[in-house]
Amino acid sequence: MLYRTIGKTGLKISAVGIETHQWSGMGGRFFTTGEIKAIFKRAIKLGINFVDTGECYFFHSSERLIGEALGRNRKKFVIATKFGHKSEPGNIRASWTVAEVEKQLADSLSALKTSYIDVYQAHINSLQDKRFFLKNLEDIAIFIKKKKAEGKIKCFGICLGDDCVFDSGGKLILEAARKIKVDTVQVLYNRLDRTAEKGIFPAAKKVNAGIITRVPLAKGYLSSRFKPTNKNYDAFKVKEVDKIKKRELPKDADLAEWAIGWCLKDKIVSSVVPGCSSPEQLDSTVRALSFL
Repeated sequence: MLYRTIGKTGLKISAVGIETHQWSGMGGRFFTTGEIKAIFKRAIKLGINFVDTGECYFFHSSERLIGEALGRNRKKFVIATKFGHKSEPGNIRASWTVAEVEKQLADSLSALKTSYIDVYQAHINSLQDKRFFLKNLEDIAIFIKKKKAEGKIKCFGICLGDDCVFDSGGKLILEAARKIKVDTVQVLYNRLDRTAEKGIFPAAKKVNAGIITRVPLAKGYLSSRFKPTNKNYDAFKVKEVDKIKKRELPKDADLAEWAIGWCLKDKIVSSVVPGCSSPEQLDSTVRALSFL
């Protein structure tokens, strides 16, 4: 396994990690604790030690699965989760006051069955989130510093939604860094969408933050399993993938594995976090490192 340090934190994580949004049931399937235990057992064997989750993944349900599945193996993993939202029936509400964030942190710690969060990320998933985050930034900065001192948070990060308009040119990262140390920035990044290279990567480098990238398969386009009948079919993206296969993909290489490895070409990327639904998928994820 290849390990990289998160920015200037000294915290080492596996270059490939696990994203857990789908574990919550929000993807249409509910996972059992037994299934997640099997995934973590395989992850430990392979050397994967980084897992990303979120408070709004269906009422902390993804966090609860992680907490139940890890048990005594908690210290073998670096856990990143998020704040800024509250799950409600049929709705996920922006929730950015310090009182609300304190409740979210307490609920996340309880769900994860842990006394600390390794990477606590402000979840900027809309322009409304951006506005509320900046409005409450000074109070949030004081809160994060306090929780770091208490040992409940190790690192602070910013997780940007799938549209970089939420932080055009990295301005949000730089503004936040004036109030609080930004240790990580999580962003959508893959061979079909390199937008983050223009503003997000330079801003992260400027503040010595490590990058966590997600959606490495471009929602299936960079996978041999993608079919033209998929509901999110985009003819332009399909043509781009065909060009990549002809010009960049090594002979006999698996497209998905190559795409995951591609995301790590810039060493500012601390880890890439593909989704995972079975232990076998982790074997494929680790093989992606052969393309570095």
